[in-house]
Amino acid sequence: MSRDVLPPSSSAFVRRQSGISLVVVMVLLVITALLGIAILRSSMMQERMSANVRDRSVAFQGAEAALRYAHEDVLGAGTWDIDTPAPGDACTELGVCPAGAAPSWVKVPDSAYDFAEAGLVVEPEYWIEYIGTGPARIGSCETTSASLDCQSPIYRITARSRSDGRADVVIQASVMSRIPDMGI
Repeated sequence: MSRDVLPPSSSAFVRRQSGISLVVVMVLLVITALLGIAILRSSMMQERMSANVRDRSVAFQGAEAALRYAHEDVLGAGTWDIDTPAPGDACTELGVCPAGAAPSWVKVPDSAYDFAEAGLVVEPEYWIEYIGTGPARIGSCETTSASLDCQSPIYRITARSRSDGRADVVIQASVMSRIPDMGI
């Protein structure tokens, strides 16, 4: 071997290479840290989205329970057909308001739905509006001698529910009350 060419293990060769490996390792470390932060942010966003979906679902179930309760009230009570307010009147004893009146929210009783266990902040509420009459069910008002001119009352039920401050749900349904069969 000649003295002009140094072997790779010599001190001059090592001195020239010492800074490159540090720079490469630091760049890889920064890239790995940025990738970890991006993955962490993505998983936190997904967790928030799933929590919002759950809260909305719970609020929707509460509003649906209130709507179902009010619906059964309208269809089940025999006095609804005669307890209809005229336009401009106040709400009746049973909580039926004329169309266009200020909302008169009624809370669903605790016995109808376990609100605390469901994760609702407040009990679901409903509001019933009398919006007029419509044709009765075929065969519901006929007698053997003549056909009566009967109409069925129509109500609009609005229900609302709130879940843990994140989700508010409002749903509506129009309901035509039953008129009992006349013995046919």
